[in-house]
Amino acid sequence: MKVPNALRKLIKNYLLGFENKEEYNRLKKWFEDTEFQDMPSDEEIQMSRLRVQQRLNPILFNEPISFKKKYSHAIRIAASITIALSCVGGYYYYRHAIFDKIAPEQLANIKPVQENVQLTFENGKVVILNKQGQSTQAIEGVQEIKNGELVYNDDADHIVQNTLSTPRGQLFKIVLPDGTKVWMNANSSLSYPSKFIGAERSVELHGEAYFEVTKNPNQPFIVKTAEQQIKVLGTHFNVNAYDNEPITKTTLVEGKVEVQHQRQKMLLTPNQQAVTKGAILNKKNVDALEYVTWRDGYFTFHNASPNEIMQQLARWYDLNVHLDHSEKNERFSGKINKQMNLQEILTVLQAADLNFDVVQNKNQQKTILLKN
Repeated sequence: MKVPNALRKLIKNYLLGFENKEEYNRLKKWFEDTEFQDMPSDEEIQMSRLRVQQRLNPILFNEPISFKKKYSHAIRIAASITIALSCVGGYYYYRHAIFDKIAPEQLANIKPVQENVQLTFENGKVVILNKQGQSTQAIEGVQEIKNGELVYNDDADHIVQNTLSTPRGQLFKIVLPDGTKVWMNANSSLSYPSKFIGAERSVELHGEAYFEVTKNPNQPFIVKTAEQQIKVLGTHFNVNAYDNEPITKTTLVEGKVEVQHQRQKMLLTPNQQAVTKGAILNKKNVDALEYVTWRDGYFTFHNASPNEIMQQLARWYDLNVHLDHSEKNERFSGKINKQMNLQEILTVLQAADLNFDVVQNKNQQKTILLKN
């Protein structure tokens, strides 16, 4: 049985219970319209019955058919999908990626991740940092952990690139060689030289960071992300530029910044935000302080979609995330303390009619799923 490439992802989603209504209907129609040469046998159908029974919810798609009819039809489809998937080499994944729902009492034990920050030198050497660490001699220049932050001086003779990486569930502060202060959010990285020389001070960001740039009119400070380049002389601003998210946001707290995306440029004044999505660069007015509350230990949602909320939870509690692609229109705003355990967070979100399941596979890898 030959399975079209476009349907392989739908097949995997169905087997794992991740498909949405549109995907379910597409997959169902394909099986109904296809003439199978090798339909599943009664034994294969019986073997699939238990798997389907564990995840089948007859109310989920609200179809006007009886439970008995839908149940029987779905079992045959599921058995057919299993055979189809084995034909395209994906059956191994299906068999070894069975998920179990995590009970509420277990969710209460899931707390923010406590991993160490890493400093990577240009030669590949990695130093593990923690807030109680001792002074660390770098390749060039001196760094030390002082009051929970990484502090540089400006004494380097030979300039090398360093990269500071924060894991999920951790924030960290760094003082760059020019005195610029940077607060880094979870799951972020910042690359910078051990000393700023030349016409500009340039750093590269993946993730989210808040900058308080030391003023130097003769040497502009440049932040490069995948979608934006931000140029400042000395100011306070926040950049949200995670690689796995489609939108990049630069939010200005004070001063002025110039934001460039491809050939587009715009100047921001306080309480303005530059938003890049695809080829478009837009500007909007915001309350800038609401976009930097993560530094104080809060999840803050601004007209956020369910997927955006899921991404924030995943970065803080070390979860995988399965995004919903059903184009839900709900939007949520609010602030939640990040030091809560996962069950407490979910309880707060459920009060806003946003529901999740957290599941794990046999390797204890946890995934957060948006419930329909």
